[in-house]
Amino acid sequence: MAIDNVLVAVDNSEGSRKAIDLAASIVALNPAAHADVAYVVNIPLLSDSQMANFKDILDMMMEDGRQLLQEAIDGMGEVADRADALLLTGVSPANELIKLIEQRGYDLVVIGSRGLSGVQEYLGSVSHKVLHGSTAPVLVAK
Repeated sequence: MAIDNVLVAVDNSEGSRKAIDLAASIVALNPAAHADVAYVVNIPLLSDSQMANFKDILDMMMEDGRQLLQEAIDGMGEVADRADALLLTGVSPANELIKLIEQRGYDLVVIGSRGLSGVQEYLGSVSHKVLHGSTAPVLVAK
């Protein structure tokens, strides 16, 4: 099976940086391969009035996300020109990533691990939720 379409989910963790390196090395093996680098801005559930007050903060979070994505793509070295940035928003980063995987039919998902363990991993780990909810193979970079 050729790996032509890769999703790399990023945040600002060390595991994410390892995922970027790993995905870049996989994409480099196939000249036809492409990578989408995705970051999810986590938006809390708010009422309409709270959301109006949250707009300035959301704008800053979106800008931070755009910068993080640009740094991630720049970090992909020679395959950066075969990568696209996807800035997503949602209440649950894991659920947004799973929806994206289903919509785009990726051959592989690469995501970093934050090194959580025990109950903390089960309840709060985006990589754990994506691993178990994805329709595509998932490679977790540690």
